[in-house]
Order: sequence, then structure tokens, then C-alpha cells
Amino acid sequence: MGAENSHEDSSPAVTVPATGHERHCFVVMPFGRDSSEQKWFKGWYEVVIKPAIIEAGYEPKLAAAEEQPGAINDEIRAHLALDPMVVVDLAGVDPEDEPNPNVMYELGIRHALGLPLVMMAWKGQRLPFDVSNQRIIMEERDLVDLDVNRKRLVAFINAAQQGRYYRPMEAVGRIATIAAASESLGEDSLLRALAQEVRDLRSAIASSASHKLNRQFKERVLTIKKVIVGRVFRKELFPYFQGLGGTSDAWSRILRVQLSQEQFRAMQQWDGEEWKKYIESTWQEMKESGALPDLPSDLGIVVEFDEELLAQVKSLMPSQPWPTGAHKEVAEKIGVSPGQVAKCINLLIKRGEFLNQIDGQLFPSEA
Repeated sequence: MGAENSHEDSSPAVTVPATGHERHCFVVMPFGRDSSEQKWFKGWYEVVIKPAIIEAGYEPKLAAAEEQPGAINDEIRAHLALDPMVVVDLAGVDPEDEPNPNVMYELGIRHALGLPLVMMAWKGQRLPFDVSNQRIIMEERDLVDLDVNRKRLVAFINAAQQGRYYRPMEAVGRIATIAAASESLGEDSLLRALAQEVRDLRSAIASSASHKLNRQFKERVLTIKKVIVGRVFRKELFPYFQGLGGTSDAWSRILRVQLSQEQFRAMQQWDGEEWKKYIESTWQEMKESGALPDLPSDLGIVVEFDEELLAQVKSLMPSQPWPTGAHKEVAEKIGVSPGQVAKCINLLIKRGEFLNQIDGQLFPSEA
């Protein structure tokens, strides 16, 4: 289900000298921009990444958890250079979040060293072109998806340990070899012509891909949802909207409102209070008019939570604790994707209809 790359190498696993890092698996992931995000990332590490690493036979090492004194950058460099395995999590709290710059920097170091690593991301996450063609674990990250993420991470770690991981610097070496061959052979050499053809083809492919990405970026629809993604206050807005009497369907429609470039830039400067005023006034307009005016009907966006679907999911889910894969059975009965059912379950948990469930254990919902 991830971005699979065919340019894998099945050469033997890399061995490292005795350094005290022999069984370490370093985890590269975001720390979080506020207490809420930090709590989310800590939970994801403790429930998914750490157990998977231990099951694969390694000792997990997270930079933020290191207790010994010393510059954190030196610790990170040591782990990236000496640990036999590294797990890189490119995901943010939401699928729309861009990969953390520090995470990308550390991934670049590990790639440059050509050592084993495993990458993770959200299913459907928009990844930088540099890594989008590589083999990445890409899954949903709802409560019902924890087990599949752990299992896939164990499998990917085992594969990387056996030498099946991407080595971008080998491609650089091949390009250098082709360039050297092209220069050393005679003008009429067939091999020189072939080498030049390969170089031109690579350049054409790279140029075409870059042009396509730029065009896709320009054509992206700017909406309210894209403005608030990644904002510290974003999680406060929906509960505030519910407090005004707003419904999930109405909230989805607000998120889909299309913006001009000027509106988009102006709204990016708003703080939480300005957003609450906007939400309140927009909700009032919706109640008075019965609908949002001029809402585009061709955006191709499906309303995530309609009340009828939520009611179906609630009635079909078995008693808690749910068995693994229960949401998939419900999705098949309703005729929707497992991801849609998982999102409905999360909303029902937030509403207090279900309890939080991790590994078959139930926890009270947070206020």
C-alpha cells in the first residue's frame, strides 16, 4: 500500500564495528509544536514504533529520550552514522502536514551514508519528489490501524536488515561512471553515444516530473481546510463550532469553501480568536440562508462525516473491546472504505459514544 520502489538492492546487510550501537535502532520523527502534538507523537512512538522495533530484535533509541549529557546534534549524528537500523517517520499529526524539515535533514544524512533505514508516512500523504518514489510504509493512523502499522514496520525492518533498502547514492555513482565513460571514449564510439543517450533521458524524465509537480501545485484548490492545517489552534475550532450548535456536515462544508490567493494569504495571519469569529459568523449565515453561497459542487471532496453513516457505523460495530479488523467488516457491510469507517469511529470516540481502545484495552475518553 506504500510507495514501492523497484530499485532495491538485495546485497548483504551492512555490518558495523563494535561501537556500543550494535543493536540500536534510531527513530527519526517530529517532536511536536505544542503539548497536544507532543502527546500525540509520544503515544504513536510508544504504541506503534517502539514495540515494532523491539519485536524486530533492536533496541529503540529516540533522540528526545536520550538522558546522557552532550550536544543533541552530536548524539543524532552518532546514531545516524553508527546504528545498524534507522526508522524515519515522515508524517505529521494530520495527513496534510508536510514532512518535518529536521526529519528530512536527518534522512538525507542516513541516505548519504548508504545505511539501512525504513520510512513511514500517512496513507495519501503528499511527499517530496525526492522520496515519493521510494519504498515507504503508508497506512492510516487511526486506533483501528495500529496493529497493521506495527506488523508492516516489523516486516520492513527485517527486509532492510537483509539489505533490501533504497540507496540513492548508488545512483549518483552510476551517473558519475556514465559521465566518465562518455568523456573517455572516442567521438564515434557507440558506447559514448549510448552513455550520452542515458544522460539525456534521465534529464528529460527529471524535467518532466518537475514540470508536472509544479503544474499540480498551481492547480491545487485553496480551501479553508488548507489554511488551518498545521495550526496550533486547529483542534479547538471544531469543538467550538459544535458548541455553537454546528453539525459535522456543516463543518465539512465550511472546510470546503474555496478561497482566492489573497484570501488564503490573509487568513494565514489570523489567530485563534479571529478564526472563532469567522466560524461564528459563517455559521450564522448558514442558518439564515440554509446553505453556504457559491459553494463549488465539483471539488471532488466527499463529506467525511454525515450523520447517517455515523449511525450505521455505531449500530454495526460490535461491543467493545473490538476484535482486530472489525471496522473492515463494517465497511464491507455498508459499502464504504475501511478508512471512512475508522474516521467515523474516531469521531464517535470524541463524542463519547465509544471508548478509546488500544490493543484491546479500553480507556476513558478525554474531556
